[in-house]
This record gives sequence, structure tokens and C-alpha cells, in this order.
Amino acid sequence: MKRALILANGKPPSKRLFDKFFALADWFVCADGGANTAARFDCPPHLIIGDFDSIEDETRAFFSNVGVRILKNQNSTDLEKALTAVIQKKYKEIVVLGATGGRLDHAIGNLSALVKFSGKAHITFIDDRGTFIAVKNSIEVNLQVGSTISLLPLSRCNGIVTNGLKWNLKNESLELGVRESTSNVSISSPVNINVKKGNLIIFILSNNKNLLSQP
Repeated sequence: MKRALILANGKPPSKRLFDKFFALADWFVCADGGANTAARFDCPPHLIIGDFDSIEDETRAFFSNVGVRILKNQNSTDLEKALTAVIQKKYKEIVVLGATGGRLDHAIGNLSALVKFSGKAHITFIDDRGTFIAVKNSIEVNLQVGSTISLLPLSRCNGIVTNGLKWNLKNESLELGVRESTSNVSISSPVNINVKKGNLIIFILSNNKNLLSQP
């Protein structure tokens, strides 16, 4: 399956993390200011897309031969523009770096985009601390025993059932400001998570070894 890599304009990933996923990517896209990090890494993308309010002049000059797509539509974020472009190219496996950290409002908006677009492709947000994945009804994740995992409801989530966790949920509900499930621990593998209704994201804390395979 062809893989795409998107570099967003949040906290830049480490060069080690970037190199790992760049080596696996068939197409590399920068969402606006994400190109600034690509320039520092001396790694030209195939496309830079966004409203171009964050990209530095030096970066545009450095990538003068790279294709650009300037979209001023303020009804979508730069990351959403990048995800749309990648999905239109029929990529079904997408890794996004640089989507977290930085401004909290941007990070929350990016997590919302993860939920919006996960029905169209398998999308993972990865940073140096861990991995974010949206749960669409159900998910199975292969983890090392003892891995830390959090369940983050972006909306009220009902009918959550988990297996393989120290504190399993049995047809329970989660909702921001009411009840969350953070820092749970895997006690067997794979971990299975089912949700009847709602927008649920899981966060897997990284120790560089605990995610044995992509779900």
C-alpha cells in the first residue's frame, strides 16, 4: 500500500523520527509552515499546500522548485487542506508529523481533523512522545505488555468496551469534562477497543518499542 507523509506546523519532530517515516513515504507533503521544518532538514517535499501565512520567505526561496498550492479558504485548516490533497491522490496510509505541540488551539483543531478524515484513510498522528489514532467503531492494536494508553473522547462516547487493559471499560461512557481514561496500561496483546457512538481517539505513549505494528 502506498504511504504518504504530511509534515504540519506544530512542534517539529526530531530528525530521527522524521527520517524514519520519510524513508517509508511515497509522497511527502508539507502543510504551510511545516515546510520550514523540511527546509531545516534539507528535505524537499513533493507539494507545499496551505494559505501560506506561516511559511517563511527563506523557505519559499529554498524550495523554489517545489510545487505549491495556495488555498485561501478559511473554512479548512492547512492540515485539512493537506489531508484532502493526499486522499484525492488515493493514498490510504497517511502518517502526520508536527500535528501536536505548539499552540494548543491548533493541536485541538488537528485532532478534530484526525477524526474527520479517518473514515477516508488510515491516518496516524505521531510525535516524539507517542501516537494518536482515531477509533472508528473498533480497533485492534498490538502493544507490548505494560504500554501506556489513553482514551480521549472528543465528543461524548457511549458503549465503550475494551479488552487487554489493566482497567477495562465495560459498556461505559467517556466525555471531556465528565470522565476520561488516561494512562491506562496494556496487560495483554492485542488490545481491543470498541465504541458504539462518539468520536474517540487513543494515544499510545512511546518508548520507541511499544507499538509493535500499526493497527
